[in-house]
Amino acid sequence: MVTKYYDCHTHLFPEGRMGGLMRWIHRALPDFQVPVDITADQAVLDLRASGAVRWANLIFPISPGEATALHAFGSALADRVEEITPFGGVHVEDPDPVGVVEEAFDGFGMAGLKFHPMVQQFNPWDDRLADVLTFVESRHVPIYIHTGYDEWYGHEFDREGMETMLARYPGMPVVLPHLGFPDLAWAFSLAERFPQVWLDLTNVPGSFDWMASDDDDGLRQTLFEGVERFRDRVLMGTDYPAGMGNLDQILAQYRSVGFTDAQLEYMMVDATRAFFDRFGRPRP
Repeated sequence: MVTKYYDCHTHLFPEGRMGGLMRWIHRALPDFQVPVDITADQAVLDLRASGAVRWANLIFPISPGEATALHAFGSALADRVEEITPFGGVHVEDPDPVGVVEEAFDGFGMAGLKFHPMVQQFNPWDDRLADVLTFVESRHVPIYIHTGYDEWYGHEFDREGMETMLARYPGMPVVLPHLGFPDLAWAFSLAERFPQVWLDLTNVPGSFDWMASDDDDGLRQTLFEGVERFRDRVLMGTDYPAGMGNLDQILAQYRSVGFTDAQLEYMMVDATRAFFDRFGRPRP
């Protein structure tokens, strides 16, 4: 049984932003087991107590002009908490988005970027961000792009735009959180066609209980086959503190969904640790 793990997906925000996130998820999931007033520091203690060895902290702006303050917070937190690898973001309406990203990498030590098209209301392949993607590719650092749960968000994901971006920037690693749930086959097809794609299992195990499917067995089989086929690019994540429950519940979901012990060990330790070893950046 895995007792220590590497986590590719957490969200430790400043107090105001964290409060907004937690109020939102408590409205969506009334029985949610993580306190609505949790702070980044408390989340750090929870992650450590659960066995997390290293984790990615994904922060991103939802309004233009706020990225720098978020990056300063994320950098300072990572300076205090050695387990954190910080990731930042950029807004399409920032006056100088390339400058924001260059400062994120070189000034604040961000290891990459996170985009959330549903929340941010723009896509990373927006023409206004073309120079950003060119710059990111030149640095060979990863970007995360939220995929999945379209119906829940009331959003239609631009799959054609995503695939065009992947073809245009083959040297830019792209992490797909949630594997486009419930369309896991689509996410695995991207991994098949584009070797720069990484697959982030965050929330997928818990979604089998949360989102009933008429073809639950078929969906699980797609998951197991894809995880085995792309095992070197399959990452473990929790989304803490805004995932599918508290950390005990999330880890139990990974153990109960049907993975073998060997698969759990590989994704929760070996593959995700290799991702950090490859893309984690020295602090400036």
